[in-house]
Amino acid sequence: MESSKPARSPQLPFYTLYSPCLLCVETQDVNGELGIGTAFHIGDGYLVTARHVIEGRQLTNLIPASDGTVSLDSAEVIFPSDPDVDLAVIKTDFSLDYYMNAVNIWGRDDVRKVDHIQIGGHLDDWIDNGLILMKVVAFGYPPIPTSPGPQLVAVRGEVNSIVDPYVGSRHPLFIISPMARGGFSGGPVLTEDGWLLGVVTSSLLTNHSAPELGYGAALTVEPLWDLLYENRIFPASNADMMFELRDGWGLNEEDFPFSAEKLQQLKTETSIDTEGNQSANS
Repeated sequence: MESSKPARSPQLPFYTLYSPCLLCVETQDVNGELGIGTAFHIGDGYLVTARHVIEGRQLTNLIPASDGTVSLDSAEVIFPSDPDVDLAVIKTDFSLDYYMNAVNIWGRDDVRKVDHIQIGGHLDDWIDNGLILMKVVAFGYPPIPTSPGPQLVAVRGEVNSIVDPYVGSRHPLFIISPMARGGFSGGPVLTEDGWLLGVVTSSLLTNHSAPELGYGAALTVEPLWDLLYENRIFPASNADMMFELRDGWGLNEEDFPFSAEKLQQLKTETSIDTEGNQSANS
């Protein structure tokens, strides 16, 4: 008997699936010293990175990992109102339209591709030790000796601990096993299902040690949701989760720039994507 379920599109390997959503961030300070960090696309041209990657520095270049296009002139940096939150959103014209609509992989047009990172829905008070030892993948642009240019690096690992810091932002930090290398700042830490678990923001150190000797830390997603809400940023690709969280912000359905029909379409697409990811990683 034939299954009534529609056939799922073939799944790309994890790195190939999500790497198009990554960008290298190049900056310069007042003394001309160069800096490098990471950003990732959450939809509608909005990029997420760490605050310290760009605050007080001149943004000199945004380099897509693969087929994306972006104009530096379009970049507008948006910081959280809380100065202790090490996050920033960059509004740009970043686009993966050509990749999504014109690039065929293996000569087939039914291979599933993505053009954004889906933000997780785990708010601070939902986080507990059940997430410890969860498998994760961190993306970033650490400087690599002998490499002629920025090279995107992906590292598999796991959540080793969860810290409620007593200084800085009072949001949970995921302590992750991938080594804390410079250049990973601002990069996404994804679950095996492709959801954003957190953003690499710091290396936890003692006595001003080298970053590689510290613990890799990823800030959880609630402050990112808050940053989007306080600036009324509603990237369509993450509209479904924002709609689910609307009561906590005191928003009504009519506050969203999406019709009921469009929102239902987004919910359906999210459901299909999640099902496909779980199947691919089971």
